[in-house]
Amino acid sequence: IKTDVPMRNAMRVFLAAFAFAIAALTTNALQSAPAQPDETVRRFVEQVNDASMSFFSSGSEQDAQEKCRELLSWAFDVPAMGEYTLGKAWARASEEERKEFLQAFEDQIVAEYLRRMKAGTTMTFIGTRSPVGGDLLAASRVAVPGKAEQTWIWRMRPEGETWRIIDVSVDGRSAILDERQTYAEVLKANKDDMKALIAYVRSRADN
Repeated sequence: IKTDVPMRNAMRVFLAAFAFAIAALTTNALQSAPAQPDETVRRFVEQVNDASMSFFSSGSEQDAQEKCRELLSWAFDVPAMGEYTLGKAWARASEEERKEFLQAFEDQIVAEYLRRMKAGTTMTFIGTRSPVGGDLLAASRVAVPGKAEQTWIWRMRPEGETWRIIDVSVDGRSAILDERQTYAEVLKANKDDMKALIAYVRSRADN
């Protein structure tokens, strides 16, 4: 019986040391883990949502377009989006063609963004998603009067202390991937004529 006492004491010492080691490891892990960007992402997306919901506050179509362009200027990376949609055609295009294309491309984004919005639309941040290829993903619930609710997934890349949106998926469909496929078809049908593609993009903005 007496021989069990040292064994019990030794076991208590071992368990205490083990518990202390686990606590120390857990504390170090918590202290060394990088802070999650969820809060700053939420603030960024809510700014995008608020700006989007204000498009038609004055009732003026021109004012809505100006507000949309302002949103694009600080929240979206339009040049990166445009370059992606052109694919290999971007490398073949001249500087002047790229400039004309990006202007037409921005006009198209503005037109299509405003078509999806109307007075009374609400946009609510609903959370983040697992990163894809280093890009952050966040979601907004979009409720347009008279239409079924949609989920928009914003794909963002870091830029300094904030982010730039490079794509938005609506109910699982990527906007820039759809455009990339469409533009490729237009170029193929027109023997890689950039002027024809630019004219097509402008027509999309005008409709």
